[in-house]
Amino acid sequence: MSVRRPYILLNYALSLDGKLSTEQRDPVRFTSRIDRGLMDEIRADADAVLIGAGTLRAEDPPVRIKAVRRRNERMRKDKSPHPVSVILSRSMRLPRTGRFWEDDQVERIIATTQQAKDEQVRPFRDLAEVVRAGQTTVDLHEFCRMLADRGIGRLLVEGGGEVNMAFWEAGLVDEVYMTLCPVVIGGRNAPTAADGRGFAIDRFRTLRLIESRRVGQELFLRYRAVRSKP
Repeated sequence: MSVRRPYILLNYALSLDGKLSTEQRDPVRFTSRIDRGLMDEIRADADAVLIGAGTLRAEDPPVRIKAVRRRNERMRKDKSPHPVSVILSRSMRLPRTGRFWEDDQVERIIATTQQAKDEQVRPFRDLAEVVRAGQTTVDLHEFCRMLADRGIGRLLVEGGGEVNMAFWEAGLVDEVYMTLCPVVIGGRNAPTAADGRGFAIDRFRTLRLIESRRVGQELFLRYRAVRSKP
């Protein structure tokens, strides 16, 4: 019997050497205007966009739809102007100010664990709904069922690398949008698109390329997961 969950997509841009950012997690921008427009388009198709607490602390991204026409199109479909913003945080060590929190038209959810203490959660009650799933780490299967029950049909995951890997390990990735950019960042400890311990040789995830195109100096690639089992 299939488990109710959203259709889950990963979206990220990589340097030529496979990095998401620098070792210091500097909020660098190495993608083109075209890639940023594609990100806006992919977000506009999603019901919710998820980032990890590390990405929030390092980059403070405003997870919103930039193009007015895309916001209007969503509203014509009886959707909110922006997708729901989701933060994954085991520790609840989150900033309470910044660009991420600024737009009051955005519904926000913080996913944490049963071990999160009330005094950690209380400061965020006026900023987001806080939900608990899992004991010591967020149970992604349980949380995705919660999202499905709320009518979230498409979940866009924007990392970082540890969060991406958690979704791969849970067997929850359906598609990947990747932009390959003509820069080299380097750094032994710079984040990649799938960090953590990695898979054993007999558990690699397999994908099928379903779309590719070159625009300027960037390659835009789209993959569909062939095998997505925990």
